[in-house]
Amino acid sequence: MIAEEQKIKNIKDLEYANNLNKQNIILILIGTAIISVLLTDQEKIPTEKVYLISLLLLIGIMFILYFNKKLNKIIENIKKL
Repeated sequence: MIAEEQKIKNIKDLEYANNLNKQNIILILIGTAIISVLLTDQEKIPTEKVYLISLLLLIGIMFILYFNKKLNKIIENIKKL
């Protein structure tokens, strides 16, 4: 019985780590995209780039909220075990 509970807890821990890794990778990719947009033309930032950077930041915030919700669900499941 205890071994089965430990297996379930380990699986939930792995799910948590997997989701956390996905979140970090997506945020790094979005940050890299923002930096590359900024470095393409350093003289001044046209309005298209401002919109693109704003969109990328919004997507980053959405992914943070999405993965935060998933991670909190997994944490609650782990606490229930």
